[in-house]
Amino acid sequence: METGSSLHMVFCVTLKMPFTGPHRRHSAKEKDMSRILATRRMRLYVLADTASNLGDFALFLAMAIWVKTISGSTSAAALVMFSFAAGSLLLPAAGLITDRVRRRPLLIAANLALAAVVLLLLLVGGAHHVWLVYAVMFAYGALGSVTGPAQLALLPSLVPKESLGDANGLIQSVRGLLRVFAPVIGAGLFAWLGPEAVIVIDATLFVLAALALLAIKVNEPAPTPSEGHWLTEITAGLRFISRTVTLRQLVTSCGLAMLVLGFFESIGLAVVTSGLGHAPTFLGVLGVAQAIGTIAGGISAGAVMRRTSEGMIVIIGLVLVAVSSMLLMIQVTALVIAAMALLGLCIPWLVVGATTALQRRTPENLLGRASAAFEFAVTVPQTLSIAVGAALIALLDYRLLLGIVAAAVTVSAVYLVTRSEQRPRPPEQPTDVLVAADDSVAAQESVR
Repeated sequence: METGSSLHMVFCVTLKMPFTGPHRRHSAKEKDMSRILATRRMRLYVLADTASNLGDFALFLAMAIWVKTISGSTSAAALVMFSFAAGSLLLPAAGLITDRVRRRPLLIAANLALAAVVLLLLLVGGAHHVWLVYAVMFAYGALGSVTGPAQLALLPSLVPKESLGDANGLIQSVRGLLRVFAPVIGAGLFAWLGPEAVIVIDATLFVLAALALLAIKVNEPAPTPSEGHWLTEITAGLRFISRTVTLRQLVTSCGLAMLVLGFFESIGLAVVTSGLGHAPTFLGVLGVAQAIGTIAGGISAGAVMRRTSEGMIVIIGLVLVAVSSMLLMIQVTALVIAAMALLGLCIPWLVVGATTALQRRTPENLLGRASAAFEFAVTVPQTLSIAVGAALIALLDYRLLLGIVAAAVTVSAVYLVTRSEQRPRPPEQPTDVLVAADDSVAAQESVR
């Protein structure tokens, strides 16, 4: 399950790689992805991630439609997603839990708990039970705050360090497809079979995810107990990021970008109806274009990162987000479709760059808390930008909002590109620093 939907609104465009011959480049990408999927435990990991995220994205829209149906209130339906987002406020505590137990058993337990929580929705019998939907969605978000950091922290135990970029790219490609098509599937099942069918299918998917994780064979070291104060322990990940120059810069840049990228939630419909003069259903065409871009982005992310660096792929993605935003201002259908494909490409590029940097630079015993801190730092501005964008779209021309997006992400990219720590390093230079759980050793990383 993907935590709090953070970074899921990030978008980007294509990078033109130096020409080495189309056949050779294609073969290298196939080899990279084949190597990732060649191991049984990675196939099981991808299956578990796919099952849980399919359940997530299918359920969200269906539950909002259900609340609207039984209550007749649009604002009541909007509170479904708000309740889920509120559960994400528990991310700091969830990160600590992730670092205090083995990740695979934690993920199994969390997925089974999600299945049980979702089945509580079968008790909803009318408008007087809407509160139960909100309570379940809050618990759903809280459990998602556990599974997100745990999944990110488990992955380095399953693949070699040099393959993390390809593994993250594969996962983001699958998630991108699910974001586009799973809500449609969920809404269709709701209309066809009713909410009960959606709930049972969703719970079954979480059980499937738990079974796939149970079948994974991995040796996880026993977590090291700590006697520090609970507040010190919870904030250890945030302090590590603040003292690790490369990660601090990435959080700053991504946080700034998230302050405006949430505008796309409101801009899309305006582009289709006001800009192109099409019916709202044309959003489906743009969704398909975005999905195609996401596949390409996931396949290419690892290769692009090997030729540049984690920071540089984020920089390139941010710059091209600005280009895509400007293309969306042009009221030509073909250009808008191309822009959406490019925006879809950015999802894995930005997420893979930031995620891989975090996995490679964070000690294993801090990875859960650091992941939760990173997630929290970008989720809050993203949520705010969605709300602000919804308000501004009623007051301003959508092209002005696109201009604001382009300007903000350009500033974010310029900030990163002027940081020497984000530039590519020689292959022999180490990219990881092994540190203990306390913050005193985290200062060693601040020289980078």
